[in-house]
Amino acid sequence: MTTTINGVTFFQDNLLATRSHENQLMPYTPELDRLLTQRRIYTQPRRTAQPRIPFGRMICVPTGLQAEAYSIFLTGWHFFSMGAFSSANSALPVNTIIGRYSSIASNVNRMQGSHPTKRFTTSMLTYSHSVDAFNDYLADTANTFKRVPNPVPNAGPIVIGNDVWIGQDVRFAPTGITVGDGAVIAGGAVVTKDVPPYAVVGGVPARILKFRFPSYIIEQLVNLKWWQYGFGDFHGVAPDDDIETFIDTVGNLVATGDLHPFTPPTTTFTDLATAGKLNV
Repeated sequence: MTTTINGVTFFQDNLLATRSHENQLMPYTPELDRLLTQRRIYTQPRRTAQPRIPFGRMICVPTGLQAEAYSIFLTGWHFFSMGAFSSANSALPVNTIIGRYSSIASNVNRMQGSHPTKRFTTSMLTYSHSVDAFNDYLADTANTFKRVPNPVPNAGPIVIGNDVWIGQDVRFAPTGITVGDGAVIAGGAVVTKDVPPYAVVGGVPARILKFRFPSYIIEQLVNLKWWQYGFGDFHGVAPDDDIETFIDTVGNLVATGDLHPFTPPTTTFTDLATAGKLNV
């Protein structure tokens, strides 16, 4: 079961990239902690006597949650869809989607909303009905002013592929960004457009600095999709193999039938809500 979003293949079924942040708050309880432990969903890198999330703390769970076993949520009080062997040290928006084997450093976030730039003003007064200062001014002066929706699609999801490394203090534009498989984003970058597979990007705004490998290697890696497998099954692979040796070894394991896709259990919103004894 897979889902393809903007050219990135994820290994959960029916994942949805959406601007919706539909979620439910629920108290973190011993029952929830036990469920996460049983499902191999981690909230800290090493086991300790006390859970990272205090009992009674309200956690935020998106209704579309699909977290694979062996995913690691290192900070924050909310969850998002993430694949096996990925770790996030940032409290990303609940509509974020992360693939497998990805590493997200601290203080990575999505910027707040973009304003229209082609109108007479960039102020929210042209589209927002919820700013008291604007509304009170109109009421105090007995005036009216028509608002027109903001044409900029804010609150878009951050879609992060497999084997992606995102450095500290990276910020994403609010319009929705896709980071391709194997990409690297340098610390402090401001990402305003999609990042292609295996690109190394950095700067403000972020631009492509180089690619991790030559184009023919990238093509082989994208076709191989080695992240669909569990690394424990990479028999004969050494961590420091050169990339061509790695591709050949894994390709041979696949060709001989000695390597099969890894299909870990997925934990959903319903699983957490049931453990938390909430009505769903």
